[in-house]
Amino acid sequence: MRWALLGVAVLSLVVLWDVDRTGDGNPVSLVQPGTRGPSAAVFAEDFPDTELPGSTGHDGQQFYAIARQPMHLDAVTPDLDRPRYRLQRPLLPWLAWALHPTGGGTGLIAALVAVNLAAALAGGVAMGWLTRRAWAAALFPVLPGVYAAVRISTADALAVALALAAVALSLRGRRWAAVLVAIAAVLAKEPTLLVFAGVALWRRDRDGWVLVGAPAAVAAALAGFLQMAVEHNGAGVVEFGVPFAGIARSASRWWLDGQEAWAPAALGLAVVVAVVALWRRGLRTPAAAVAAVHLPFVAVLGPDVIGLNLNAPRATLPLLAFGLVALLAPAGQAGSRRTSMRRPARATGGVVTSDTSE
Repeated sequence: MRWALLGVAVLSLVVLWDVDRTGDGNPVSLVQPGTRGPSAAVFAEDFPDTELPGSTGHDGQQFYAIARQPMHLDAVTPDLDRPRYRLQRPLLPWLAWALHPTGGGTGLIAALVAVNLAAALAGGVAMGWLTRRAWAAALFPVLPGVYAAVRISTADALAVALALAAVALSLRGRRWAAVLVAIAAVLAKEPTLLVFAGVALWRRDRDGWVLVGAPAAVAAALAGFLQMAVEHNGAGVVEFGVPFAGIARSASRWWLDGQEAWAPAALGLAVVVAVVALWRRGLRTPAAAVAAVHLPFVAVLGPDVIGLNLNAPRATLPLLAFGLVALLAPAGQAGSRRTSMRRPARATGGVVTSDTSE
């Protein structure tokens, strides 16, 4: 916990420094609205004295718009670019609203940041447990994708932190707690299902299939509800395509000219860590299996997802986080599926128990 707190402290200082540097210390900068953004009217109402940048802004503005009144879909949808897509990820707005249920304003921005910082802390604790290295708990809060999510108030850090926690709970034999946390992770961001697909492929048992099946069913039910309840009034965005086409287009449009330089750095870091982890560990741990599943996923991401400075670190966060877990976990834990999941039962105080490990 102390190492995780240290990581969160460093993260908080860097975020505050950047808000002061690029946003003149205005807390509205933490949700990145813009005058041409879909949620501009919300900020004109809540912050009438704040002059917004003359841009489209970023995704955090829409999490803020949802969190103002998350139960009133008809009132929220005009302030979203793609309502069904945005409302498919309700957990961060729900939690922020629970902390600040009285509408918008600075308090709601603080609630969004508080939820994300708590997620960074929880993700650090889970990473420390999965790697069996106390100091590794400080790594998760300072990963580029976590920073980007906290800086612009999106749900990526929350989703991956919950995914790490769900995997840790599953490996400890807390199957139903793991399933509940996995459902929460998918409600934060639905592509997190890939994490649990990787774990299920590694486990190849009933608990593994439930771990991916239950969140998938909840995500499908939510998508079906939104299909009926929300009119689709937004233009589509190509988020996936032919393998490596998004990377090639990002390079030609931005990277080769020196624009969006942090995006290829974040992509390269995640891919290198994952490849090294797979080379050293193979597929002998669930974290390595998750990394293996995410590598082809990253290859098909579109340029708007993988090409931009604040998007690429978030899109590659699962790959980097689980690649680090696979790489840092002690070699002795990288056993076979059968021996890694459960040790022989032993009697303790007249009760037969079984230990679990990664």
